[in-house]
Amino acid sequence: MAKVPSKFFIGAALLVAVLLGAYVATRRAPACGGDGKIMSTQAECLSWGVDAAACKAAIEKVRAIAERAAPRVANAIQCETQFTDCFESPNGGFYPRPAFCLRATANGASEPFDLRYLEYESDRMNRKKTHEVPIK
Repeated sequence: MAKVPSKFFIGAALLVAVLLGAYVATRRAPACGGDGKIMSTQAECLSWGVDAAACKAAIEKVRAIAERAAPRVANAIQCETQFTDCFESPNGGFYPRPAFCLRATANGASEPFDLRYLEYESDRMNRKKTHEVPIK
């Protein structure tokens, strides 16, 4: 006759399963929680239905922040081998193109938040993997 597991063991196993599920759910939670939308280009911004002037202003703000915070490289090819996507600054130099969240506010102005860019890194088998680098 098989023994029935104790209530303590069943409770502990259930608690571990719930905690593991919560950990996985929060680790893979989508960016821009709530009503924000993630984007990195003018076309993506417009596709979410944001006004063209608001898109242009948000992208200019984000690029200015990226120019201050992100690493600069000499040419486009060097930039694209280090980062997934790059843009050229008007004053020269290339920077990783940041992705950001944009949430419309009540007064119509949109302020970018949660800025990040993707950088390549190699794993132990020398395969390229992307790594998210937050800005700010």
